[in-house]
Amino acid sequence: MKNKIHIIEVENNETQSVKKITEKIRENKIIYVKNKFYQDENILDSITENGPAIILNSSGSSGKPRQCFHRLDNLQLSAITSGKWLIEQGFELQKCLILNTLPLNHISGLMPIFRSQTWGCDCINISPNLIKKTRELLLFTIKCKKNKKHLITSLVPTQLQRLLAQKDGISWLKIFDLIWVGGDSISRETAEQCIKEKIKLAPCYGSTETAAMVTSLKPKEFLRGFKNVGEILPDTKIRINAQGLIEIKSARIGIEIIDSSKIENFKNKSGWWQTGDLGEINQINNSLYLNFLGRNDNAFNSGGEIIFPEVIKSRLNDFIMKKNIPINKFNISKLPDRLWGNKIKIIIEFKELTNHKNIENSLNLLKKFSQSWPKHEKPEKWVVKNKNAISEKTNSKFNK
Repeated sequence: MKNKIHIIEVENNETQSVKKITEKIRENKIIYVKNKFYQDENILDSITENGPAIILNSSGSSGKPRQCFHRLDNLQLSAITSGKWLIEQGFELQKCLILNTLPLNHISGLMPIFRSQTWGCDCINISPNLIKKTRELLLFTIKCKKNKKHLITSLVPTQLQRLLAQKDGISWLKIFDLIWVGGDSISRETAEQCIKEKIKLAPCYGSTETAAMVTSLKPKEFLRGFKNVGEILPDTKIRINAQGLIEIKSARIGIEIIDSSKIENFKNKSGWWQTGDLGEINQINNSLYLNFLGRNDNAFNSGGEIIFPEVIKSRLNDFIMKKNIPINKFNISKLPDRLWGNKIKIIIEFKELTNHKNIENSLNLLKKFSQSWPKHEKPEKWVVKNKNAISEKTNSKFNK
């Protein structure tokens, strides 16, 4: 028997979306929480699995995103584990206040809902508009914290860097008792500034497949200068294989949806899941700490989101064929960016003898097409590289 999949499209962490998610989970439904800007080619309307459960797009482990299915038990176990980790550091869970700044279609934006329910504490969503108005954000948070003992949030490095660039942003960060930072490794410069300001960061490592973090660094360790993503959490085992890839064993690893009647375990028969990430394990004071070294495939991080060049390439190829654009070939590469970590650069080679007018019109078509993509996937730079079509001098006109 197949069960209906209820699709909830979100833009960020809207209150009405939280209510919809909570209601469907209480009704034991299966929900697919998706970014409304993503155009899925084959959205499933039913599945043979039972609810309550949540489906999210994962960052994948082999050059492409995957659909990850989590039963409610996995999310609750994740919340219980992180709660125990906080208790060991002196946190009283019911006296915590969680501020959620991340989108609900991400595991890190979804978990605050389940953490607050499991811990018995409050959770307030912070909109993208408010987090940009640092003075208002600071005053709002101070008012909210009055009757709460512990203030907790999660950020991606892009958000962290934006906040560190403003005086009120720094003041806001300093009032937190713990700030989980995931999505990518923070830069040495950012870490040094946070240590100097005594901002209690807790760098962590996890994924959609593991229902959020499986390691976390204690804030006191971060402030002492530890340069890793923390100790392995008690419900998880981590090892590094012969290829240098991180492998994870945990009861809360989800399953992959292949189609409406077929699923596959991310884990192998021995219970281990091989990620697409490189890492190393170091022993410090009789405890094991994970050092995240980067991705193994050609995917890269942009503002806490994973970009898959092969997905972008396929999307562009379809559009080029559909519109009959005279492009011979193109390459997608990452462009280092101080705020986002990386942005996309696309280098285009038009067919021989393509005139300037056709090149300009084609570029306008491509740029217009890419405007509907999610923010992190929009190319920062289009570079025309043709020996015959245009000169080097003319090239600069299009390199934007």
